[in-house]
Amino acid sequence: MGRSVTLTLHRGAAKPLAADWRRLLAELPDDLLDLYEERAALIEFDGGEKRKTAERRAFECVIGQSEEAAGIYAAFCARAKRRTGESAAGMS
Repeated sequence: MGRSVTLTLHRGAAKPLAADWRRLLAELPDDLLDLYEERAALIEFDGGEKRKTAERRAFECVIGQSEEAAGIYAAFCARAKRRTGESAAGMS
């Protein structure tokens, strides 16, 4: 008997992902990375999406359903914002 997976997809209500969100995958714990990869495969093969779209939607699912992943993503965005602000300030 197969396992049932509830899949909640991003509906566009949240703000867009950071352009470099894929860099964050290396920071996810193994269990969340496994969940991401499983969801990406389901969205691509069962949902008929292109691979890049499936990966983005899977990442949105993981950060939307895991407080741990959401916290990691928020910290990642904060670091990126500080880097951007620092480089812009240094250019003045």
